[in-house]
Amino acid sequence: MNLNHNILFRLVLFLVGSFFLLSCSSRQDVKLGDGVVEDSLRQITGVTTKSLESTLSKTSLGLDDLFVLAVEKTERIALKNEATNQANYGKNRAIAGFLPTLSYVYNKFYSVPGHTPDPSPLDNYKTYQALQTGNYAALLPSQTTSSNLPPTVGAGSRLLLSFPLSNGLTSYQDYKAYKSLAEQRRMEAKFEAGRMYMEIALAYYNVLQLEDSLTQAEESLNLHLLAVKERRRLYSLGRILQYELLNAETAVTNAQAVLEDTRSQLEQVQLTLSTMVGMESKVNLVNIVPKFESPNSENVEDFLVKRYDVISSKKGIEVAKANENKAWLGFAPNVAVNTFYSFPTPGQTHSKDVTAQLAITMPLTPLTQVADLEMAESATKQAKLTASQTRRAAVQEIQNAIQSLKNSEKLFGIYEKAYQFALETLKSQESAYRLGRSSLVDLIGTKISTLNSKMTLQKMNYQRHLNRVVLGVAVGELPLLAESKTPEN
Repeated sequence: MNLNHNILFRLVLFLVGSFFLLSCSSRQDVKLGDGVVEDSLRQITGVTTKSLESTLSKTSLGLDDLFVLAVEKTERIALKNEATNQANYGKNRAIAGFLPTLSYVYNKFYSVPGHTPDPSPLDNYKTYQALQTGNYAALLPSQTTSSNLPPTVGAGSRLLLSFPLSNGLTSYQDYKAYKSLAEQRRMEAKFEAGRMYMEIALAYYNVLQLEDSLTQAEESLNLHLLAVKERRRLYSLGRILQYELLNAETAVTNAQAVLEDTRSQLEQVQLTLSTMVGMESKVNLVNIVPKFESPNSENVEDFLVKRYDVISSKKGIEVAKANENKAWLGFAPNVAVNTFYSFPTPGQTHSKDVTAQLAITMPLTPLTQVADLEMAESATKQAKLTASQTRRAAVQEIQNAIQSLKNSEKLFGIYEKAYQFALETLKSQESAYRLGRSSLVDLIGTKISTLNSKMTLQKMNYQRHLNRVVLGVAVGELPLLAESKTPEN
């Protein structure tokens, strides 16, 4: 009956443990391309399911729409989110280190055949004398050779309730380390969102620029073909020499090469952009350049507080210091209180008492602890150096972004003036042609020059807007993350 009771009890314990493990499953998995933005991704990127539905309903997408798709359909931010989750799980594990643990213990001992030596002739003689004289007490083993196992390690089943006293200090340092690590991983995820936004912006503006360039390349080719037609007419009349006609033919060939090269580049960039946002087909874009206001301040120190990589590196120092404090605790004694309650075992006397055990472990040769401390101190130094390096790189990136935006704005103004002069020249050339004071070849050449000036201006326009996005990412303003968006209802 007792045996059946023990088997039933172990089965109940197994079922309870299995249920506990299943109830401690991980958080909701991030599923890509399911049309739902999980709350963890929303907290990192500011993208919501509502904004995703709005994006999917559009036929042509803008820059922010592309970012929304990339968040929901690619693994990039989801990977960073899982790193954050792992740090949070470590924090929960550290909290569990403060609490007592309940365990089920089962011991059973087996004798090893041939381990006990055969009795010697002298032992056999002593046994014979004891039986002859009736001194049965001599048959019992002497106290010097007996070993009484304590109830904590004897055979049978028992419950173990352990109270970790000194481990609470170590768990507290683990908690501090994982708490800072979770925040560090969250900042890294936000920083990665900014990098992804900037890379999407680069592909986005490249596609828009190449689409305009393709249209203008086709127009340029048509103008060159018209120029060749006119020069052939003039050549047939003997009004120009052959080299002038050949120059025009060469210009047509070059224009055709430019057109094909532009078309090939556009297809490659469109494919790259589709892959970046998780789409299998070509993405139709809105040919509207988003407007971003320039930052009010040029003081780099004002922007560093918004840099997620700088914040992340500071959290890395906190993680290293917590681990260093934990290494110091390795020199302290380990104190724990264990309590045992034994279940009835067939063939043994059952004790209903609860046995308590005070366990103190003091490291006498702390060589491992010394090595752990040295590693932790080195990790702290490394974290400080990493923070300094990250800050230096952030300052350089912000300064370069500010300067690039200034230069592109200045060049845009210059090219805009040049384009206005080209338009005025074309207007004057057209007037002269109508009055018969200019030839058709000269007019076509002026149109080609005006078209080239327009292409240069549009390229610089896209470049300055891209530089503004780069600056916005560098100073932590773009993309618009969770802090600047209203949470989804």
